Amino acid sequence: MNQYRVLAAGLLALSTASVQAVELNVTVGANVWSASPSGDIQGQSSDPELSVGDLGLSRESSNQYYLQLDHPVPLWPNLRISQTSLDFSGRKNRNVTFMGQTFTGEVASSVDLSHTDITAYYRFLDGVTSVMPLLDLRLELGATLRRFDGAFSVSEVASAKSESVDLSALVPMGYLAGRIGLPYDLSVGASLNTISYSGNQLTDISADLRYEYDGLPLVKPGLVAGYRSFALKLDDLDDTYGDLRLKGPYFGAYVRAGF
Repeated sequence: MNQYRVLAAGLLALSTASVQAVELNVTVGANVWSASPSGDIQGQSSDPELSVGDLGLSRESSNQYYLQLDHPVPLWPNLRISQTSLDFSGRKNRNVTFMGQTFTGEVASSVDLSHTDITAYYRFLDGVTSVMPLLDLRLELGATLRRFDGAFSVSEVASAKSESVDLSALVPMGYLAGRIGLPYDLSVGASLNTISYSGNQLTDISADLRYEYDGLPLVKPGLVAGYRSFALKLDDLDDTYGDLRLKGPYFGAYVRAGF
């Protein structure tokens, strides 16, 4: 019984320290992600695997915009909304079989994995607290609802022949993130969104180094340099198979207003 009392007291102290540390913060930011694709995709099980290289897909720059709201209200989660444009296209002279159709000559392909995220999360630590006075640490735990609005398509350039697979879906994921403060207004952080079910898997990981200028009273501008890895495995999801991976560096800027 004493052990449970100690644990409950510790959790209460941690929660109280986190609430006291958080003020109302509104953050608006944008990133540019230089994403390089790899892997393969099948329209149906009888099709041969099509690699990204076979389709002529290569590195593209993708834009991400986000709005984040952190508040001190107990029990209510914080909120982050982001939108990522993720579209790859290419052309190559080769024979391609997709969705039971054969395409010859110059073949154009496109993969659109653009998505919108709504993330609700709680902060269990937020900066230097009485619980951990020597470590500037932030921990977040929550859930992300990701809305994909895209497609995978293949077409013959010399004719009107084309086939496509709808990649639109609503995907719930678990969310975990952390950040450690460093000297000179720097910090390092990482985040994870992931889900796995029935042989299908989606994992989205990012890590970054951040500089935030702390010389203004209410507004704090910042710069971000990081690396993002996105992996999507499809195993007979709506008759679609694939193992797609996107990864590369990203750079961005943001403005955080505290009240």
